[in-house]
Amino acid sequence: MGADYGQTLLPMTGIILAGGKSSRMGCNKAFIEWDGAPLIEHSLAVFNAVFAEVMISSNHPELYADYGVKVIKDNYPDHGPLGGLEACLREARYDHAFFAACDMPFLNTKVIRFMAGEIEGESILVPEIEGVVHPLHAFYHKNCLPLLAESLKAKHLKLTKLVQQYSRVRYLREKDFRDFPAIHLFLSNMNTPQECLELRQHNSHSI
Repeated sequence: MGADYGQTLLPMTGIILAGGKSSRMGCNKAFIEWDGAPLIEHSLAVFNAVFAEVMISSNHPELYADYGVKVIKDNYPDHGPLGGLEACLREARYDHAFFAACDMPFLNTKVIRFMAGEIEGESILVPEIEGVVHPLHAFYHKNCLPLLAESLKAKHLKLTKLVQQYSRVRYLREKDFRDFPAIHLFLSNMNTPQECLELRQHNSHSI
């Protein structure tokens, strides 16, 4: 790729969502083995190469005690990804935070750095590819906190709906990711054993 997306750590917070129940997968997705290591370790390697601060969102901090990063418990337990985002944004040292699910084996440092460079005055920067919004691979500003708290109290827990109703959102679409023809793969996550099997069929080193 011709563009230079930088190497220095960004003064932002990276948040890995590892608090899901993984009911359809049948196991904790953060610890699915991928290329010889748990997925959470792959995510941490990417985040530690990009962000000056890294956090894990989980109500079970004991599972991640050996990784040397802050593990933040939800202020609103059992409220899904929204609860994890609210708690971590509140604790974050920086105004901007990148929020990603732990079950994304093809997270890419250059894609994340590119997205960070696209942030202007918006509060949320999120991919929308072929009409599908990806709120678990997006940047959020701390000024989202009032709306997050309001949504949690009202039990309006769909993160995609919250993004769509927010006024200061910028969507990055296919044309914005023209330097990344494999953007669909970079945004892929796994919710079922079948999805895991399908993603394993892709060779990350060939991207």
